[in-house]
Amino acid sequence: MINSFFAIIYTFLGISQITEPTGDVFKDFLNAFFFSAQTITTVGYGAMAPKGLLFGIISSFEALIGLLSFSFITGLLYGRFSRPRANIRFSSTMVLRAHNENDCIMFRLMSRNANVMIRPHIEATLILSQKNEDKKYINNFYNLKLERNSITYLPTTWTIVHPINESSPLKDFDREELKKINGEVLILVSYYDESFAQEVHQVHSYVLKNLEHDQRFIPAFYYDDEGYTILDHDNLDKTYSDKTT
Repeated sequence: MINSFFAIIYTFLGISQITEPTGDVFKDFLNAFFFSAQTITTVGYGAMAPKGLLFGIISSFEALIGLLSFSFITGLLYGRFSRPRANIRFSSTMVLRAHNENDCIMFRLMSRNANVMIRPHIEATLILSQKNEDKKYINNFYNLKLERNSITYLPTTWTIVHPINESSPLKDFDREELKKINGEVLILVSYYDESFAQEVHQVHSYVLKNLEHDQRFIPAFYYDDEGYTILDHDNLDKTYSDKTT
């Protein structure tokens, strides 16, 4: 659009100040358009050049617009694609099953790419919408204690476990009540990304109503004949029933 705008100006003021007129308005416009494209990109092949003070001022102004525009676009693209972002994949399901003599809520995660997650740390927050004394719903926030909330590095998958014991805010709810209460688990994962040389963060959430009872996650990695670990991303969400074991 910018090239067309300046091409119209060049054609209207006289294409003879750039190149020899062809006698055809459309062909003259095309020549003006190509000259405009060479000017705004500062290519300057040399076949066409402005003559006179007026065309020199206009073409210089267009070249300045081109330099500023490309600098602005380059800055936007660099800021968009160079911004560090966490690249974590969470399991689509959160399961509830017996583990170490307690019912436990579990989900798991893995890295989407080949980079190893260094010093990953997880914080889990439970949000419960409950009625207060005035019979109005309010949000109550609780910190969920995890069996382990940080590790040194993560080359494969990590199953996050919250035991429903005496210190759990869910201890007063049985299994059926857990699927009926209006609750959500917010997950914040932080880790050091060696590609960007800084810490990155990612947020995810699970709704308690979607809990799957008595399910186990299928292992998402195995070892080949040479002893190398093979990570199977397709198995991250797959589960099987405890009753079939």
